[in-house]
Amino acid sequence: MYTRHFFFVFVFICLSYSQHALSAATVIKDYKIQGISDELEKNVELYIKQLVDEKTSKALRRHAKSQVEMSLKALGYYKPTIKISFDNAQQLLIVDVERGPVTRIADINVTITGAGKDDAEFMSAVNSIKIKQGDFLNHGKYEAARKRIESQLLELGYFDAKWREHKLAVSLKNNSAKIIFNVDTGPRYQFGVITIGSETPAEKYIRSLAEFKQGQPYKSTEVSDYNLALSSTPYFTSVRVYADIAKRKNNQVPVNVDVLHKPANSYEVGGGFNTDFGPKVRFKWTKPWITEDGHYLESNLNVSEKQQDISMSYTVPVDDPNDDLWRFSVGYKLEDEITNDLYSKIFTGQLQRQWLTEDDWVRTAFLRRDYETYRIGDEEQSAKMLMPGISYAKKDTEGGTTPYEGYQWMVSAEFGLKDMMSSTNILRLQLQNAWLTTFADRHMLFLRANLGAMLVDNINNVPLSLRFYAGGDQSVRGFAYESISPEDEEGRLIGGKYLMSGTVEYNYQFAEHWRAALFVDSGTATNDFSDRVEVGAGFGFRYLTPVGPVRIDHAWGLTKESKSTRLSITIGPEI
Repeated sequence: MYTRHFFFVFVFICLSYSQHALSAATVIKDYKIQGISDELEKNVELYIKQLVDEKTSKALRRHAKSQVEMSLKALGYYKPTIKISFDNAQQLLIVDVERGPVTRIADINVTITGAGKDDAEFMSAVNSIKIKQGDFLNHGKYEAARKRIESQLLELGYFDAKWREHKLAVSLKNNSAKIIFNVDTGPRYQFGVITIGSETPAEKYIRSLAEFKQGQPYKSTEVSDYNLALSSTPYFTSVRVYADIAKRKNNQVPVNVDVLHKPANSYEVGGGFNTDFGPKVRFKWTKPWITEDGHYLESNLNVSEKQQDISMSYTVPVDDPNDDLWRFSVGYKLEDEITNDLYSKIFTGQLQRQWLTEDDWVRTAFLRRDYETYRIGDEEQSAKMLMPGISYAKKDTEGGTTPYEGYQWMVSAEFGLKDMMSSTNILRLQLQNAWLTTFADRHMLFLRANLGAMLVDNINNVPLSLRFYAGGDQSVRGFAYESISPEDEEGRLIGGKYLMSGTVEYNYQFAEHWRAALFVDSGTATNDFSDRVEVGAGFGFRYLTPVGPVRIDHAWGLTKESKSTRLSITIGPEI
């Protein structure tokens, strides 16, 4: 009796194990596509790879065939021969395709009626549609063309536009297709009145920052630019600008502006870490609205072990609080032993006039008064400088705090004269440029250059803060901050008349929030170009955060005798 019970238990266990093994063996683990290549193969693969880890069955075989047919039709192949089979103990899905004849565009008929037919900008978008007679049929391109027309209608204010017909007609008999786009654009609307949602002392600036006037043809990008301009002012915590399309009438669309003011006093506390200066604490106080004309006050405190920086500025807008203004600022900066035997303490005051050129360069004319005490080794000196100057800056990026495209320029010139309250005669010039681009989705190239020159009789009469140095996280990685410089007889770094540095960096994004980097930096600070150009190179990682990438680099000083390495950690975008 016990023997019979044992036998039944043994059979049950074996059957259960066999059923489990069979079930495991009939799950798709891989796939193979045969008979097609290139774009066609990639499109089929998009559908087929979704079947991995599904159980094999007749229903799955039918579903797989249907998916392949859909993917082939999307690229114009309507008469394929498809064979679905399984191999390798049912774990390999094999898709064998004979694609058959391709469907070509026999005719494309685009008819535009309404005001849009005489609108050069709208018709330019229509004429740019990349479909022509004789092309292989591609459903994706057809949908993109239709959406291109629709988006341009909304962009340019054709809010009453109606499709008379949009059709893709396929003839299986002739392996041909006909595309029809027939749209009545209706009238193009104009900008209406700007309505501000609540009382605000900033009404003058809110209205002045609009680049459009009532009665001008509508364009949605101008609404977006208006929103961005208002958001960039120091007055608001939030801004919403939108065209009230539902209330359009008399061929005009009103534009509504809703703003939320910053409090009378705003405070920000932050911190960070830099391998050149160590831990850093930051405090910012802002008083965004002092007078009826929009004057505002800003104060910043940055403190680290080797560097302290305190500044306060008072800004008086002229017309545009972002780009047309007067600013007076005072500050104090201390650098103590950032490099061996060097010490600098500066008190400064500056008057600026800033405005935007026709080519969107930010032009800043300034007059700066500095009093600096500095020490090289045991020798302490002081200098007074009154330096007029001018700078031009331009920046354009895409991607917010984590830019993927963009460039930045800064050019400045300033001078001091002994006969005009300065310790020495000097002309100082500097040019900085950075460029960033992304290609093939995951690959990024970053280039940076920095050039500087001084016309001065004796470098020893120039205050330490005006001399040129290279090296550090933002210059030549692999070298300590400001460690590339001419030296005196005691080997102390005294700074130079000229500066040259450059960076070539490649990034590859291997995960959603991670990039790997390879880079080469080079540069020199010199008095007569007899000093060698130092080179640093290395690798790093970028962790992408809402406040910008955290950049961790490990660099070798290739031209250093010690060949030592340095770890560099910085937070913020490349541009």
